[in-house]
Amino acid sequence: MVTLALILLILVAVLALGIVVSNPQIYELSIFGAIIPANTAGIFITGAVAMAVTILALLLLRNGMRRSRARRDRIKALDASDEAAASGSSGSAETSTNPASDSESSTTPAERNAMLDEADELTREEPQK
Repeated sequence: MVTLALILLILVAVLALGIVVSNPQIYELSIFGAIIPANTAGIFITGAVAMAVTILALLLLRNGMRRSRARRDRIKALDASDEAAASGSSGSAETSTNPASDSESSTTPAERNAMLDEADELTREEPQK
């Protein structure tokens, strides 16, 4: 795969160089009413930069959506565990003599958000798989 990718990159570089060298004309481009003279190399580089920015934006969007989905899943899991702890502790609440032990088993929404923010910080520092 790496060899094929390198071959394709070399072919693209040779094609781009051929286009730039064989077309020395200067074109007049109109951008928002301003006339800008540009040669083939300038037009090609502008397109390449626009493509790179588009790919970067799509990658950022994908990573953000994955992180949001993972965060929602963690919130649902925490909510489910809180409900399970609440239903399990409600049956033993009559026999419990220490009311503080029940409040230690569940987390508040603010604590849960703080834990999720800390987990997000940790996942940002880890390399992507």
